[in-house]
Amino acid sequence: MRKGPHPLSVQISLAASAPEMGKADFTARPPLETAEEIKNMLLGIQKYQTHPYQPKRGKLETIWEAGTASVSAIPGHAAQKDSPAILLVPSMVNRAYILDLVPERSMLRWLGEQNVTPYILDWGEGVEDDGQQSIEDIVLQRLVPAIEFVARKRGGKTCVLGYCMGGTLLAGAAQNAAQFISSLIFLAAPWDFHAGTRTMLSQVQFWAPSAFPAIAEKGHLPMDWMQVLFASLAPGSAAKKFASFADMDQDSNEARLFVAVEDWLNDGVDLPGPVAQQCIKEWFFENATAAGKWEIGGEVVDPSKIAVPTLVITSKRDRLVDYDTAVSVSAGMKRKKVIDTGTGHIGMIAGSSAVEKVWAPIAEWVKKNAA
Repeated sequence: MRKGPHPLSVQISLAASAPEMGKADFTARPPLETAEEIKNMLLGIQKYQTHPYQPKRGKLETIWEAGTASVSAIPGHAAQKDSPAILLVPSMVNRAYILDLVPERSMLRWLGEQNVTPYILDWGEGVEDDGQQSIEDIVLQRLVPAIEFVARKRGGKTCVLGYCMGGTLLAGAAQNAAQFISSLIFLAAPWDFHAGTRTMLSQVQFWAPSAFPAIAEKGHLPMDWMQVLFASLAPGSAAKKFASFADMDQDSNEARLFVAVEDWLNDGVDLPGPVAQQCIKEWFFENATAAGKWEIGGEVVDPSKIAVPTLVITSKRDRLVDYDTAVSVSAGMKRKKVIDTGTGHIGMIAGSSAVEKVWAPIAEWVKKNAA
């Protein structure tokens, strides 16, 4: 039986306190409009927890390792030389396999069928990796070497895609690995943390007082804390999605995909304490990225200096990374293209329109801008 979603009591409390489905407002907490919503939510959670489907992913070949981080490829693909390469860089707070979710919804394997050679970076357990104890170490000791490895293995350069937090880190790596990069893709990657609706910022500010004691006590930021943060962005959405799941044909592909995504959401990763503190203080509170105060290796990270073609993929429907927060990374870039997918944050990877609106433009971009 599955344990998620967790912390369950907090998820239910947030859903019950939501003044309006899908809208977060912690200045007022009126009673739930109908107890039926929570009843249906609990029914959906029960069906999810007891669902017999166990997602199975295809095998990958690990070709590079440093600490707990690794780069993998589809078996037999790593040696290919006649197709352009792309390195997929996920966020650090969720498992990398969202990019290789299940055979029928895998960005990695779909790209491999489009005359593109994809590689995927997996951060592993960052709390156990001495090379992932600061953002600078992550960029210089893990991400840059991974990019260099893929490029040298290909005998040229590689496209690099950064998803969510992986994209923010990629901005820091781009100027330190420029000679190995043919083009860049920022996929729902936050940059100006004070732009747009500031919903994520306000919730980080709300929950931060509970985060710092947890980091001090445990030495890392527990995954459960981040689950609460994400749930608070749209407290009514959990009730809505599980109620919808309860009404699905439980033997359908739609239901199995829901289970696969939900398993991934509940399989989060603890964030190393120093990294979590830097993210909260420097990125969210101080907005050091957009303010021109974020430095890697003694040099300010300035995306406007990126010389290679850069694709920025974002969405005005993304509740996790606001459109203005993500599109801001492109300000000043001379060789850029911006796409509004019209999908949700996870929908860009696992949604019904992901192939058409996100994956296909990525494949086209990689081939068009191959080194």
